[in-house]
Amino acid sequence: MMDNSNEIIEKIKNKAEEYLPAQIEMLTQYASFDSETHYIEGNRKAVDVTKKHLDVLSPEYEEIVYENVGTHLLARINPGAPKRIIINAHLDTVFPVGFAAEHKPYRDGDRLYGLGMIDCKGGVAVSCYAVRILKDLGLLPDIEIDMLYTCDEEQGSMTGQEVYGKVSPGAYAAFVFEPGYKQDGVIPVLTSRQGVILGNLDIKGVEAHAGCDYSKGHSANKELAHKILELYSLNDDEKGIYYNAAPVSGGRPNGVVSGDANMQFCVAGIPDWDSYHECEKKLDKMGSFTNDPDCSASLTYRMLFPPQIHMDRASGIYKKIEHAASLLGLKTKEDGVNKNGEDIYAATDANYIAASDVPVLDGLGPEGLGMHTTEECVFIPSLKERTALFAAALLEL
Repeated sequence: MMDNSNEIIEKIKNKAEEYLPAQIEMLTQYASFDSETHYIEGNRKAVDVTKKHLDVLSPEYEEIVYENVGTHLLARINPGAPKRIIINAHLDTVFPVGFAAEHKPYRDGDRLYGLGMIDCKGGVAVSCYAVRILKDLGLLPDIEIDMLYTCDEEQGSMTGQEVYGKVSPGAYAAFVFEPGYKQDGVIPVLTSRQGVILGNLDIKGVEAHAGCDYSKGHSANKELAHKILELYSLNDDEKGIYYNAAPVSGGRPNGVVSGDANMQFCVAGIPDWDSYHECEKKLDKMGSFTNDPDCSASLTYRMLFPPQIHMDRASGIYKKIEHAASLLGLKTKEDGVNKNGEDIYAATDANYIAASDVPVLDGLGPEGLGMHTTEECVFIPSLKERTALFAAALLEL
C-alpha cells in the first residue's frame, strides 16, 4: 500500500458505498431469470448482465462456448502485464427453469433475497466492482487481471475444468468469490478445500418368482444392501472423510426377486492426495467381489473435485489480504482443511485452479443465508465490506 494509505482506504470505502445500489441492481437482474446449469438462454442473459457491468473496464473479452452447456466468460484487463492473477466466480445456479418466476427477488431490510444471490452472483458483483473502484481511482496495479466467470460449477465443472486447465497455469495467484462467512466477527479466507469423488454401483442378480421359485433367484437388492453397509463402514471420522449412498434403486414388482439394483454415491472431505488414493483403493476393493457369487458388481467413479492442498505461497498472499483488512478495520484468518480434519470446507472451482499449481484464496464473496434454497439471501452490508476488502487487497499485490 502507498504512503497515503489512510486516504486511499477512505476513497475505497466511499466508492464501495457509492456502488452498492449498482450491485443491488445487478443482483436483482440476475435473480429475475433462470440460470440453471446447461440452460443456454439463462446463461446468455447472465453473461450479458455481467458484460454490462464490466464494459467500463474496457476488458478484452473471450467467450468460451460449449455446445449444449453454455458460455464461460473471460475478461482480460491489462493483457500481457508481467504478473497475472485470476478472479473467479460462477454464473449458474441449482434451481430448475421456472423457479425464478415463482421466487422473485425482493429486499427485506439488510437482506436481498433471490436465487443464486450468494452462490455465486454476489461474488460476481463484489469482484466486478472491486476492480472498478481501482479503475475509477486510477490505482489499478500493473498486473493482468483475468476475470473468469464460468457456467457449470454446480454440476462439477465438467467443461469448466478444461477452461481452468488452459487459463490457470502460470498465474501468480487466483481469488475465488464463493460465499464468504464470519466467525465471531472474523472473516475466514480459505487456502485449502476438500476433494470429492462421485461414483456409481450397478448390481446384476437373477430374477425369479418370489413365491414359486424364490430359491432360484439371487437378489440384486440384497447384494446392494451389503454394499451400502460396506460403503458406510469406510467413513473416516479422524480425517473427516465420509461416504454417502444416494439415490438407491432396485427391482421390479415386489413379487419378483430383483435382478438389478443401483446406487450412486459420493466421497467427500478428502483432504490430500494420499487420502484420495487411499479412497480409490477402498472403492476398487469394494467393487472387486460380491457376497453372493451369482451376483455381479460394476463399480465406477470419477474425481468431481481434486483436493486443494495448502500452499505456502497462498499463505504469503493471504498476509496481503490480512493487511488490507486491518486498514479497513476488519479481522481475517487463514482457514481451510487442517491436520485434524476440522474446519473442512466443501469443494469449489478453487480446487481445479489449484491443480495447476496456482495458489488460490477462496471465500471472498459476500455473506448470506439459505444457499441452494429458495430462501437464499445476501447480507447487503457484506457486499460493501467485501468489495472494499478486495479492492484494498489488490493494491497490496
